[in-house]
Amino acid sequence: MIGTSVSRSGNDEFYVGNHDANLIFQKFRNAALSKQEVRALVDSGVVGFQYQNVPLWRWLARYEDEGGIWSRVEVLAAVGSESEQRYAIEILDLGSQSIPSLHEYFDQKRVLASWLSDATSSQVFDAALSFLGSNATDDDLPLIEEAAAQCSPQRRTKVEEAIVSILSRTNLDGALKRVVEKEVDKVGQKLADVLFSNSQSLATETVLSCLAAKSESIRLHAVQLLYARSEIALEAAETLLTDSNHEIRLLAAETLKKNGVKLDDDVAKQALCITKPSNSLIGLFAGRETDDTYYEIYRMNRLLELDFSTLRSRANSAGVFSERELSVLYSRFASKFSDEIRQNLRDRFKGYFDRKIDEERSAGTIVAGQEPKIRNLENFMLKRFCNDALAALCGLAKVQDLDLVRDVIRDTEIDATKGILKYLARFGDWSDIERIRKLGDYPTGRRRGLLEFYQTKLPSQKAAAILTLGKGRVADLLALDLDNEIRISLAKKLPRKVFIDLRDEVLLRELDRKDDEYRVVFALRCVLALPKSRVTKLLDRYVDRAEHRFYNSVHWLDLGASLPIPHVRNVAERALARH
Repeated sequence: MIGTSVSRSGNDEFYVGNHDANLIFQKFRNAALSKQEVRALVDSGVVGFQYQNVPLWRWLARYEDEGGIWSRVEVLAAVGSESEQRYAIEILDLGSQSIPSLHEYFDQKRVLASWLSDATSSQVFDAALSFLGSNATDDDLPLIEEAAAQCSPQRRTKVEEAIVSILSRTNLDGALKRVVEKEVDKVGQKLADVLFSNSQSLATETVLSCLAAKSESIRLHAVQLLYARSEIALEAAETLLTDSNHEIRLLAAETLKKNGVKLDDDVAKQALCITKPSNSLIGLFAGRETDDTYYEIYRMNRLLELDFSTLRSRANSAGVFSERELSVLYSRFASKFSDEIRQNLRDRFKGYFDRKIDEERSAGTIVAGQEPKIRNLENFMLKRFCNDALAALCGLAKVQDLDLVRDVIRDTEIDATKGILKYLARFGDWSDIERIRKLGDYPTGRRRGLLEFYQTKLPSQKAAAILTLGKGRVADLLALDLDNEIRISLAKKLPRKVFIDLRDEVLLRELDRKDDEYRVVFALRCVLALPKSRVTKLLDRYVDRAEHRFYNSVHWLDLGASLPIPHVRNVAERALARH
């Protein structure tokens, strides 16, 4: 198999397949191989890097010459076939390497010209941009700009995002100014987060200039920061009320309200509701659907401004559909209404709902024929009432409410919130892990205010709560039937000492999980946490056993067993950050 790969010539691209490559690794990973054979295995590992299921790192370490561990990968990144270039560039990216230079006739300038050329495939071009954004330095900018000048306008714009990423590591102000001046229209969310990650270092003047940015992600971050600083002028707010991004419109509306400009409800609704085609039969006779998320947040914020007596009066007079007013009342004044909250939760708001119907029937606001329609919505409304009330109750942090909290979660479809998870993590026990697992991943009720809209997604927070409850029983915890998202988050959150303390049998069991991404994350955590000698032992045991092996587990364990520790940490940390 290796001989066939070594003997390929001309344009005949033959590589050892993933199964054969893993078989060779199993039988010959410690055997004496020729330089040509090792090179062929490196090439196969590079081409198979897309799925990270072909051994690579052992062969890279074995192939090392005067050019270092990365020498063969640099050659493939510069002059390889399309697939060789694409994945070789990705590997150099993980290795935090600089722009390759083979010799004076194919130096960095020529490599960049090749990577960014319009004749280069989009896959290689995109890999090159990602590499440059992560690894190039300010000193490389003249060469990058020179190569970009020869690109089509479309590609030149994409190169600008990579340049912004390079600048972001040393000059946040300069990076943001470049976004505006060069009219960069697309800045990825991760890069936008980096650009605004140290807000204290950003001058207000620079942030104000970002209101004119073409990139939505940059405009949104700028508006969020300027809103927090109360630096959005009325004229700017009026303009932003028509922005293409509805989160920006919401912040503009809040700015106007903060400055005493009252929006008519119709104006607010028109500005903040998103109208889009419905999903009916491939658009045929499609109607229009309205997403009122931002409008609802705006309305909730107005309720949050009311004093206690006014808010209570609004809740009492809101009728059957009082979930918005009641939610704000309970969240703001939970202590005052703690007994009422508990009573309503005990019967899951059934008595409250019936009383409201009786009141409206007596007042004549419910006429004949309406009650059955309202009753059709009863289960939906009770769920919303229970969700909001339970969040408020958990915010009180009283251990005596634990049984009630558990009962409500058992009987009702409750969505996870930060407060509920925090409560269960603090007062719960092992039995509550299943309750946490059952909670919805995202809150379906209305957010209680502007800032709460920007919450972290909750599977990670569920994992944190589960980890707290499972402390001291990690082997049992990992053996539970958990959703993949939660399991992956757990693997990321487990302390290094846990990996060290777990027996190899437990580690091997986790490396055999069915979910691809989980195995990658778990293997990378093993590589980062365990001594090199133990990773090697774990790899040998995994590879040499008779049972089925997952090739991506082999791939990443081999990283920890084969490369020098500084390279291992660098590659593993970068790879883990991408999952």
